[in-house]
Amino acid sequence: MAELQSFAPLIVNIVTLYWPYILAGSLAGSAFLLRGKIASSERRAAAEREQTFFLAILYIMLRSGKTMVHALSEAASRKEIIRSLSREAGYLKRMGEKKTLAESFGEYIHPSREFSLLIGSLGEDLGSGFGVVEKLEKLLEQSTSRESERWSRYVGTVETLGETIVSVILLVPLIYIVGGILGGFPTLYVVVISVGAATVFYVIAASSEPMHIVDIPRGIVMASVAVIMVAGGMLLTLFVNPSLTLIPLVVGVFLLAWGIYTHFRYVRRAVAEGEASFLLLDGVAARLRAGYPVGRSLEAVTDPRYSRYAKAVARGLQLTPLNRFMRLSIETIRLARLGGLGSEALSLMSRLAITIYLSFTNARARMKLYDSIAIASGAAIVAISAFAILPFTSLPPQLSQEVQRLLITPSLEPILPSAILVAFTLGVAVSKTEEQTIVATWRAGAGVIATLLVYSVASAFV
Repeated sequence: MAELQSFAPLIVNIVTLYWPYILAGSLAGSAFLLRGKIASSERRAAAEREQTFFLAILYIMLRSGKTMVHALSEAASRKEIIRSLSREAGYLKRMGEKKTLAESFGEYIHPSREFSLLIGSLGEDLGSGFGVVEKLEKLLEQSTSRESERWSRYVGTVETLGETIVSVILLVPLIYIVGGILGGFPTLYVVVISVGAATVFYVIAASSEPMHIVDIPRGIVMASVAVIMVAGGMLLTLFVNPSLTLIPLVVGVFLLAWGIYTHFRYVRRAVAEGEASFLLLDGVAARLRAGYPVGRSLEAVTDPRYSRYAKAVARGLQLTPLNRFMRLSIETIRLARLGGLGSEALSLMSRLAITIYLSFTNARARMKLYDSIAIASGAAIVAISAFAILPFTSLPPQLSQEVQRLLITPSLEPILPSAILVAFTLGVAVSKTEEQTIVATWRAGAGVIATLLVYSVASAFV
């Protein structure tokens, strides 16, 4: 018992000194032990994101006269649209070669219960030999009506996380002031809190994302990842020497310039293609109902919002849209041109296109508040810290000496690295959440520049 009591203070000291490393090791060990459940959770989330696209591919293929085997083969080859469910489509096709498709659909089990029930329901119709196309049409209409609800829930999740981010903005100055007065600034605590908050925001928002639409070229994405990593490494040098303010200024300007370029060059185009996909499908469907052939209808398009895509399909040119639904829309129009799809199928797809486009754009509009939060986060930390420090620095000389004898008067300089780190990490996280890609780094750059601007003003008074 005495030996145990002698070890207790030692254990407490070790935990107190090395708790960040113990926490990181515990999280890594937990992730390793729970890797199976994590993989199942990722498959379940991916199925919910891609289910509408999967149903649409099966529907347009079966409606054009193809068999379910051909439809599954097409779905398996569309990795650029359904990256996760393309593997499930390939698995179902292989299972159908060993037994009937109805049996393989009925025995199929997926981590997503909703997707398993959907496949099982299709298996029952395959076994009866009729009603599969009608069932897919009904399922697709139901999925269309659920998209707006999914996006609303997603925005609600982001809004809840945003409240947590505001708490972090207020918590960092509090930790700094209390730590500074009591004899030391716990820099590691602030780094863990800042990066942890941005990571939680990113992970939870990404896992609850209803449908991934924006696909930026891989080269641009990798270049943006490299830019973010290099910028983060350069900003960390401020923790060694906070006086190197020229480094974050250069980093902020470069992030702002790169983010503006990628936003106008890629992100805006991907969003605009969502509207163009609806106009393309709806226009062709209307002309089909009027008796015009598809090829002639496509050549007659003059609307600049989608004429490029219409003429490319009419002339057999290959396009690489940045919007996943535009890719599916182009394939749908090509099937319609071959005579396999009528105006009813195109009208259904156009309704799905406009629902997805409006849901996505409305969600982005509701999340614009977090642009301001991300950009102003670092500046807010500096401003709050400056107001908290001001009473200590504006004391009369005699009283100031007495206060400094009892307490350590905090200064503004050590808070700058943490404030810039918060602005940088939140800027990247909000970009990924709002635009489904990290290439638009302009929020992070603007946040770093705003933090430096407020710091330069505040340091003149503190």
